[in-house]
Amino acid sequence: MEPTRLVLDSGELPNDHEDAGLIRQYEERGGDIRRLIYLSLGETWNAVAPGLAAILASGLPVHSHGYTLSPYGLPALRDVLRDYVRRTHRLPQAGTETYDVAVSQSGTRAAMSDFGRLLLTDARTPDTAPAALVPSPGWDYGGVLAPLGYRLLPYDLGAVRGWQPDPAEIESLLDRAGHWSLVVLNPQHNPTGANWAPETVRAIVEAAVARRAAILLDDAYYALYTPGQLPTNALRILVEETQGSTVPWLATRTLGKQFHCNGWGIGALTARPATLAGLARAMHARSYGCALPLQAAMASWLRTEQADDFVERLRGSYAAARGRVSERLRTDLGFPSYAVHPGTCSAYLRFRVPTRYVHEGSEARYRRLCLQAGVLPGAGSMTGPRLGPRRRRDPSEAYVRLFLAQPGCVLDEALDRLARAGLGW
Repeated sequence: MEPTRLVLDSGELPNDHEDAGLIRQYEERGGDIRRLIYLSLGETWNAVAPGLAAILASGLPVHSHGYTLSPYGLPALRDVLRDYVRRTHRLPQAGTETYDVAVSQSGTRAAMSDFGRLLLTDARTPDTAPAALVPSPGWDYGGVLAPLGYRLLPYDLGAVRGWQPDPAEIESLLDRAGHWSLVVLNPQHNPTGANWAPETVRAIVEAAVARRAAILLDDAYYALYTPGQLPTNALRILVEETQGSTVPWLATRTLGKQFHCNGWGIGALTARPATLAGLARAMHARSYGCALPLQAAMASWLRTEQADDFVERLRGSYAAARGRVSERLRTDLGFPSYAVHPGTCSAYLRFRVPTRYVHEGSEARYRRLCLQAGVLPGAGSMTGPRLGPRRRRDPSEAYVRLFLAQPGCVLDEALDRLARAGLGW
């Protein structure tokens, strides 16, 4: 990993990122930051699609260095994205009553926050805290929605169900939530790598529409699935099931995950035109359009066959890494099959922490020991304490996740270090 000052150093200013604190402690205790294998955050910092980087370096339209008068992103990219989303999700033509596509210009996290605010503005009972149903384990939806005033209701994903949500549980939570709610879906699931079944996603969407609950679809890993398998096309299900309904919905799809350019903050926002207009007003309240040179480069890149070829190769490399790491966890580190959950999509592999290192359901001790060995895996879930009370799990059960985009030799070295440190099962 590069020296911390290049991607981490905040000087004397506070940095609340948990991984940043752990890495800083590692360095302060004499750890060699240049040898640390960082497998927590889904980032490489140095693997951007070569063709995309070449376009950025080859000269861009002069107008892309100025303001844009369109609040929906650079028109050239928006046009390409509309076709790209329609093609890859096999959607009908966009229309005034169905959906349209805008550019996410400062990260999909910001777009999720804007959507949450928009729902609060339109709420019929603003004096009552709305409920947000979020998957657990899952990504940090609580970090986005709780500060806005949402009451978080987790729906459980367990190994017994293959990390699939239970539509009946979500229906019960919606009924319990009362006046109005927001249901968050992540069908190519981070961090378990589970692809939620189409019938499960459809049942959840039907339940939400019937109760007039808003829907947020996180499609970050839609493009990253095991070759030969089809990812559940939740956006198409959403478009079909909300026909004739006024239920608000938003689908976010980052392009950073599939082209290794997370720092660009570019993605696609798909929703009804009225929702996109509301999001544009929210964005305009805090900024003008941004990252226009990056948007121009992405517009050119998505028109090339290289873009599809890069994603296809990336799927293959993730699948190979998933199989290789799973095999080594079982054979070289002694993990039983039930403790390793390779999944079929996303960029992570998740496995159980050996029981002797678990304290009250927390993976924290194991992560610290791995860090001492020069490897930092991610926490098994980013849901965090904001979720409050939830279904009680076995206190001896905890998980960590590994980011799979590092070269095979780096992943092998990470597993070798864990094995030498006695951190197997």
